[in-house]
Amino acid sequence: MSGGSLPRGVVFDCDGTIADTESLSSRAWGHTLATYGYEPTSEDFDAVIGHPFRQNWAYFSARVDLGEQDRFRASLRERFIDLFDRELVLYPDAMATMRQLHAAGVPIAVASSSSHGHVERVLDRGGLTSLVGVIVGADDVERHKPDPQPYLTAADRIGVPAPDCAAIEDTAVGLAAANAAGMYTVGIVRAHGSPAGLSAAHRVVHELTADALRPGGRGQRPETTSTGS
Repeated sequence: MSGGSLPRGVVFDCDGTIADTESLSSRAWGHTLATYGYEPTSEDFDAVIGHPFRQNWAYFSARVDLGEQDRFRASLRERFIDLFDRELVLYPDAMATMRQLHAAGVPIAVASSSSHGHVERVLDRGGLTSLVGVIVGADDVERHKPDPQPYLTAADRIGVPAPDCAAIEDTAVGLAAANAAGMYTVGIVRAHGSPAGLSAAHRVVHELTADALRPGGRGQRPETTSTGS
């Protein structure tokens, strides 16, 4: 990507980047784990954020007997969907940025550690479905973040070489995947994170805009941008 220009393609993470689902997921996990006698800590959630279900299951099942996986997952899903339906909030800055990119003719993809269907539901709630050309969910690839496969697959499907794409992430796990794919990475600081946790990004911002995706000195890691005082 040439300095100062918009990327030829942009790949968004979903959970915590487009929508505040991380807090809903943490609450659903916390509620479900409590029924098995385990009270997860903030350190537990720091360890699992950004990972797909099977890795989180392995993490927690090493700490408490969770019984049969399908039964646990059904209980977790029921709790999460209840929270999703009642409390889901999409980030206005992400929605506005997607609309700006679409208006500028920049192809948009979403690469997520959640299922394809989950991403579709998030986009539908925000009226964003028509803006996104490609979704790569956990069930669309064999390897998941921090492996680069989700990002490489997204770039391939929108027809843009990975080095010509920007990736937007809110977790270290996601940034590792996007960096390994060779993309220009932008870390977005949300309420559940901090700039320090996004130190692998080429740029760290507190508010997402299309202009934040223009490389401004790619060698600086990270370049921190904030619209606040």
